[in-house]
Amino acid sequence: MSTLNRRNSGPDFAVFVLGSTLQFATVYLAIPRLTGAGVESIAAWMLLAIPLIFIPLIACGIILLRAERGAGDWRSRLRLQRPSARDWLWGVGGVVGIAIGSAVAFWTCASLGLDPDPPFARGVQPVTADRWWLVALWAVYWPFNILGEEFIWRGVLLPRMEERFGRMAWIVNGALWGIFHAAFGPGNNLVLVPTLLLVPLVAQLRRNTWLAVLMHGALSLPAFVSLALGVEP
Repeated sequence: MSTLNRRNSGPDFAVFVLGSTLQFATVYLAIPRLTGAGVESIAAWMLLAIPLIFIPLIACGIILLRAERGAGDWRSRLRLQRPSARDWLWGVGGVVGIAIGSAVAFWTCASLGLDPDPPFARGVQPVTADRWWLVALWAVYWPFNILGEEFIWRGVLLPRMEERFGRMAWIVNGALWGIFHAAFGPGNNLVLVPTLLLVPLVAQLRRNTWLAVLMHGALSLPAFVSLALGVEP
């Protein structure tokens, strides 16, 4: 582990604030401008999120890593070691926990009349033969979304938070990750609660960022497939 700054969490919180601000600006300012020009909202999100959100966050992560002294091997610092059999059990267990928790959250949203989809995914039409380009666009977007987020939130920031908050770091990390998703609306945030808690928890307990990628990706893929097929939660 690198020599991290135990005294100042300002840069870590600043990255979350930056991400949340970029998220709100993209969802409520940039996307409406693009949809006003005739671009589908879900396509507008994928086109804009890469340059406006994920690339700036990845750049922040690189800056933080370069500022650390004695970072050593970057794979060890980012906790990208090969998962053990026990790690995989934790990862699969986390996916099952997210699936069960999300199902309960979807039911709760329906009971409360909350829309579980973010604004740009509401009313999305199923992918038809002339719109398969959306799948190709998603294939470009997915690595920036999943790998980019896990690089910054769990790879870079979670170990730094552990130095400051100890065993409670996963709660702080998950809460700030929830604030990052606040622009998606209360229904979507409710559905994300199991993910917001279990991803940082398992990543911290097993000290392995690949498990966070597995769990985060296991949520993202079915969500996109359901949107592409027009399946309602």
